[in-house]
Formats: sequence, structure tokens, C-alpha cells
Amino acid sequence: MKISGNCFDPLFWACITCLLFCSMVMGQAPTCTQLKFPADGDVDVSLSTDLEWDASPLATGYVLLVGTSVGGRDILDNVNVGNVTEYSLSSDLPPLQNIHVAIIPYNDQGLNGSCAEVVFTTISLDGLPGCATFTSPGHAAQDVAITPNLTWDSAIDASGYFLTIGTTTGNNIILNNADVGNATSFTSPRLMENTTYYVAIVPYNDLGVATGCGVQSSFTTGGPSGDIIGCTSLLSPTNGATNIPASTGISWASETDALGYFLTVGTTNNGDDILRSLDVGNTTSYQFSNDLPRGTTIFVTINPYTDQGRAQNCIEESFTIEFPLPTPDDLGVPSFFTPNNDGYNDTWIVSSSQDISIQNISVFNRFGKLIKQFSPDQGWDGTFNGRNLPSDSYWYSVELTNGPSLQGFFALKR
Repeated sequence: MKISGNCFDPLFWACITCLLFCSMVMGQAPTCTQLKFPADGDVDVSLSTDLEWDASPLATGYVLLVGTSVGGRDILDNVNVGNVTEYSLSSDLPPLQNIHVAIIPYNDQGLNGSCAEVVFTTISLDGLPGCATFTSPGHAAQDVAITPNLTWDSAIDASGYFLTIGTTTGNNIILNNADVGNATSFTSPRLMENTTYYVAIVPYNDLGVATGCGVQSSFTTGGPSGDIIGCTSLLSPTNGATNIPASTGISWASETDALGYFLTVGTTNNGDDILRSLDVGNTTSYQFSNDLPRGTTIFVTINPYTDQGRAQNCIEESFTIEFPLPTPDDLGVPSFFTPNNDGYNDTWIVSSSQDISIQNISVFNRFGKLIKQFSPDQGWDGTFNGRNLPSDSYWYSVELTNGPSLQGFFALKR
């Protein structure tokens, strides 16, 4: 195809425009991007948050500046993170602080330094869990077993714990901030005999790690004779099992040289409200005389014994009893009521039972509007803001304290 070169030729100008556009694109720096998470203006951001942003066209990499003031870089100072769209900070952000983030895209044409900062605010320390307290072995305990079971009180708002075990000199770290999950007991790896150990437990949750939790306890292991007899463990149900029938029994592995077993069972950590150090003799199973409470975690400690004494610091294990979805009949939910002040069925009422504990009850109209919320045994008289509501079908939601909620409907008849 021949182009005339005549300035009045439309094809001539089309080619010129194309050449100009292509040359601009080939030499163009990348456009700015936008922080996607946390977003600009977000508040109560987790201290352990990661940064995520949208990809910038033409960018082959990004530089990050992060600080606690406008233009600040006290957290990240011109860090080239490469051609990625997310970055995990190496340490937690400071609490209750405005965090300024600048994302600078670049390519072989250079950096785009004109991109605006975004700002978000981190959560206060009030959302972090508190510290936990060791309960066993006791502080400065002596002659502790060389594979001790460590236990601690649960910390408010904690979703898990980091555990550290080491010698007094710090030269022999057995565990270093090991994540032991949301448990309150842990069986230590085998320790050295006649040695003093320091232990620290640090709670964490989705907002970050508890602060100010240093070494909380220490203990000294015994010699070879310190272990009178070893501990055993559950075979059925297994530790951590769920949806276990309420009529279950338990069984455990036999321990060599054991003359019998003490059994402690409760519904809380270190609890004994079901069995308290019951000597079940030289057997490896036990059947409870009553069903275990539904929807409840059961905690079990088994201590073998000989004529020299009982095993010490045996680990507490647990399993959770099933909670089948209750039926309206289980809760005694009325299918209708007649609020006409005749003394019969004047209120719609649902009550807790021995096995099922109700937290609260909500009533809605057929369009989903909340009409009434109340506690069990209070009941509803069929009014809203002091006005009688008409005969109709109404929906309910019964929220249980130890299981799933139950929904259904009932009739108001006048």
C-alpha cells in the first residue's frame, strides 16, 4: 500500500498517529496502583496484616515505603519487592497507629514516584489476648518427670499459644515459640535429667500476639528414679475426637507394671466434676453410669499406679460429645398461641431443659423484621411497641449455648 505523503491524505495522518502512540507506550512508566487490603481509611486493622494491591499495567516490579507518618519509612524503607502484588511484613505493626503506605511501580523506563499514599489505622492492644499462667508443673517444682505434661490457664480471647522450653543458660532450646494450637496442655519432648528448665507460653489470636509475656515458670527434672511409672493415653475415643455419642465409654493403653489406674474426668480443663481420681483397678476401660452432656468437651486424665505410687504429670486428653440438632419437640416449642387473656396459651414461651440450654430467642414477622428478642422462660405476648399484632405466622430462632440454633415458625391466633 502506498502513502502519498499529502497532508490532506487521511491514511497519512492515521499512520502518524499510530507511530506517536506506539512510541509513547514503549517509553511509558507504569501507572499507579491501589492498595486493596487493607483499604485506604480502614480502621481496626490486625497488627499482623499483610499488604495486597492491584497490579499496575506495564509494571515489572514495585517498591514499598511504609511508615507511621506522612512520607514515613520507619517500617519499610524503599524495599524492592519484585513483580508481586502482596507482601508479608516481617514483624507486627504498632497498635493504634496510622500506617502510611506508598506503592511505587517501576519498569525499564523508571519509577512512578507520583503515586499517592494510603493510610489505615491498626487496632489497639485491647483486642489482643492477655498472658496465660502455668499451672503444672508448679513454679520451681523439683523432681519433675523428664517428659512432663505442661498445663496452663486459658487466656481470654486466645485462639492459640506459642510455647518455649529451654535451659537456664539458654544454650539448649527444646522448643522455640512452637505453635501448640488452642490447647491448654502439652507433653514435653524428653528432657535431660537433673536439669532446670524455663518455660514461656504466649497466647495469640487473629489480631496478633500477646505482649509482655516473658518466662512464666521454671522447674527441675529428677533423676532416672524420678518416674515411678510411665503415663498412658486414650485409645477410644482418641484425643481431639468430635461427634462422640453421649453414651460412650473410654479405653486406654495398658502400662507395663501398672497395678491400676486413677481416672479423673471433667467438663473443663483440669476439671473433676464427673470423676475425681477414681481408682478403677487394673482395667483399661470404663463405662460411665450416665450419658455425658451433649455438645460438651470432656477432659480425661489417666494416672497409672504401682505400689510405689502413681505416675505424675500425665497429659490431659479430651474429646467432644455430639450435639444432634434438636427438634421443636425437644425444646417444647409451641406451634401456636392465643393471646386473648383467657388464661390459656396467652404467651408463646420456650424454656431450657436439663440437656439443652437456651441463650436467647428471637421472633420475626413473615418479612424477616425482628419483632422481639428475649431470654428463655420470659415468653412473648403477641405485641410490638405496645400494639397487638394480627393473627399470622411468625418465625423464630432459638440460639443455644452449647449447640446449633433452631429455626421454625408458629401461629398467632386471636
